[in-house]
Amino acid sequence: MVDVEHSVEINTDPETVFALVTDIARKARLDPNATVLDVVQETEGPVAVGTTFHYRLVIEGRIADYRSRCTAFQPGTMIETLSDSDPPFTVRVTVAPSSNGARLTQQESFTVPRIHIPLPTADGWRGRLLRLLFGNRDVIQQDPSASRDEEVRMEAKLNQRLEKWLEAIKRELESQQSKLKA
Repeated sequence: MVDVEHSVEINTDPETVFALVTDIARKARLDPNATVLDVVQETEGPVAVGTTFHYRLVIEGRIADYRSRCTAFQPGTMIETLSDSDPPFTVRVTVAPSSNGARLTQQESFTVPRIHIPLPTADGWRGRLLRLLFGNRDVIQQDPSASRDEEVRMEAKLNQRLEKWLEAIKRELESQQSKLKA
């Protein structure tokens, strides 16, 4: 499991921040790490538990096409979604009042797949040797330390991306706020 989290303080009211993060298409377009091909809310009505979204993005030159479903929702303060992608991931976004406006926090949790290597089947002495070495298992797992190294690299990359995305949201909302004051 890889978990990342980042927060930003935004000089605008929490209601405005929450309106942006629940406007999934607008929020996706602010992600500097992705090119949006299509993002739509598939279910009608306001966002609530059970609302589904379809994403079609280009990330690092590859198309990401997946759906997510809202699994938890607290109006004005929190939305959580679970993707059907491979690997699946959960995104939890919270908005809270702060001294200068609002604190936006996004947590992302990814289930990192483990690599399973099928063992060859063999009869005779090869089969006996394989059964002796590996018991009656038909698969072995990749070296756990290699998996952890991959998780650490993935976590660093995701942290950097998340920080850029939330900073872009902050710039957008503060720019919008300064135009209203002018």
